Amino acid sequence: MRTLPAASRPGRRDERAADGRSGPGRPDRRRPGARPGATDREDVDAEERQHQPADVRMGHDIARAMAHHPPERAAEEIATHLRKFWDPSMRATILARVDRGEPMDDLLRAGVVLLREGEIDPAEVRKPSGG
Repeated sequence: MRTLPAASRPGRRDERAADGRSGPGRPDRRRPGARPGATDREDVDAEERQHQPADVRMGHDIARAMAHHPPERAAEEIATHLRKFWDPSMRATILARVDRGEPMDDLLRAGVVLLREGEIDPAEVRKPSGG
């Protein structure tokens, strides 16, 4: 005979912690389809990211990774990364998106502008990657 979990047994009320959190024997109050442990904001970001073009999504990842630098330095690092690691066709695509004024992270946009202007230290581009 199969034993049902306590919350599923007939005559058992759902219990909820005093602070309203879900837990064992308590209903799950997250949105349907939400990732376990994710906040609503993270789920929205994940849903938005699914619909972004790959070059913009990757560019945003780079911008997020460089956001700990001052803005000018972050833009330089982004431009250097794009020059070193992105295929020329990917660079052309992101440059065209900036030209069209498509929405993107401000740091990414600044890095792409530096890429276009050639404001990148050629020695830095030739230096091997640390990762």
